[in-house]
Amino acid sequence: MKRFFLPIITVLLLGSCTKDFDTINEDPTKGTTIAPGQQLAGAAYFLSGGREAGYTNMYLFQPMVQYVNGAYGQRAGTKFVRNDFYNERVWEIFYNRSLKQLTDMMQRCEKEPQLVNYIAAGRILRAYIFSILTDAYGDVPYFEAGLAFYKNIYTPRYDKQEDIYNDLFKELNEAVKQFDDSKDKIQNDIVYQGDPAKWKLLANSLRLRLGMRLTKVNEAKAKQEVLAAIAGGTFASAEDNFKMIHEDFSYPDLRGNGYSQALQEVQTYNYVHGTTTFVNYLKAENDPRLASFFINRDGSGKDITHLTNYLPIAPGLYWYDEWADFKAADGTNVPHGNKFCKINAPFYHQKAPFLHIGYAEVEFLKAEAAARGWSGADANQHYQQAIRAAMKQLELYPGMTPVGGQQVTDFVNAHTLTTGKELEQINMQKWVALFPNGYEAYANMRRTGFPVTQPVKDPQGESVTGKVMPRRLFYPSTEAFNNTKNYQEAIDRIGGKNDWLKRVWWDK
Repeated sequence: MKRFFLPIITVLLLGSCTKDFDTINEDPTKGTTIAPGQQLAGAAYFLSGGREAGYTNMYLFQPMVQYVNGAYGQRAGTKFVRNDFYNERVWEIFYNRSLKQLTDMMQRCEKEPQLVNYIAAGRILRAYIFSILTDAYGDVPYFEAGLAFYKNIYTPRYDKQEDIYNDLFKELNEAVKQFDDSKDKIQNDIVYQGDPAKWKLLANSLRLRLGMRLTKVNEAKAKQEVLAAIAGGTFASAEDNFKMIHEDFSYPDLRGNGYSQALQEVQTYNYVHGTTTFVNYLKAENDPRLASFFINRDGSGKDITHLTNYLPIAPGLYWYDEWADFKAADGTNVPHGNKFCKINAPFYHQKAPFLHIGYAEVEFLKAEAAARGWSGADANQHYQQAIRAAMKQLELYPGMTPVGGQQVTDFVNAHTLTTGKELEQINMQKWVALFPNGYEAYANMRRTGFPVTQPVKDPQGESVTGKVMPRRLFYPSTEAFNNTKNYQEAIDRIGGKNDWLKRVWWDK
């Protein structure tokens, strides 16, 4: 990996944060000596590397889907208190860093026919980035985004999410066909090591995810895109996973996992606890992954989970609410600060990977397609294979104790689809499998309604939504000043107010 990073440092300097669209007018010809693979690598690393990249996941999305809460900053996502800094991280990082690199790379590669494979890979990565942006915010700048230097567009219009989705499907389909084995191989590819076949599988797997996203708003279109993606070829094993491999480096280094860096902050690590929603579901299912996700330790670091049995915290509460020590069954007194279960150590290791799209998720999507009667496949077979893959994928995390083979077999055999409950069962197990990817868990919950979240406790009365879960993120306030006309048009389409309770297009 070392050979990638000295060149990437140069890339990152060129791609340093530009607060708004109108400041992206930096001359990218300064980077004419930068190889396109280095820009592709830089764009990919910004997605999950560096502490700020972990904030939205940690403080908004994970608490919203009721995986964890308890830290003070998580009030933004667990009891819905507006925090613009956490809210804007996705926008600022993805537009002003990742997309900036990709736009420049793709524009320069268009002049070199031998570099067509970089363009194809860039289109796929760009589609993934925009899918996260539009799913988080709704209508966003898309067709004109990032073109300040190349086309003098400093205030890009906000495109409707439906139009964005239609173009994402087109881009993914065309990118698969654009790869050319006779042209230059992608160098410095930290995603798939220059393998076009893997990139094609990613394109179709992303198309499968996005196609299923439309089930509430346009089921016919959803079915069409899902079947096309499956026919084109999706992930066939964990070897195909779209993941970022990180290293043990701290902020501001992009090589360290951003979620893990955020989790290592003292106020976060000490006080992020498993919620009653998540932990009690795992207990009810006799899920052996409970020990993979959470642990209890005393003040000296000794494992005391046998005393607490993974005691969870209620959604909405801070770690210090309902202050009291815990009395174990054997009479041992566990101090309040140690009684709630915490995220297990492998997840806060900075060299933990970040799994953007995995084989387990793809199998759950195929199970849902089969359960809806679209594919003619065996829904239960895909469902059980998805669970098996989800258990196996935990071994990606450094120091994780694998779930025992017999435990996996017993759990899989105990989980078969029940007529009339297939979609609930599939998407509840998918929720478990997605941890710690709050981005996708939040999107899938809005689409399916699973998990059914528990009522939020808010003894201090801090919630600004009446404890109603938000359906999107706020547009950054800077957009109201720097891109006023286009921002206002987008706001008018959702009722004239920058309201996080308004639903995005596919969330009807």
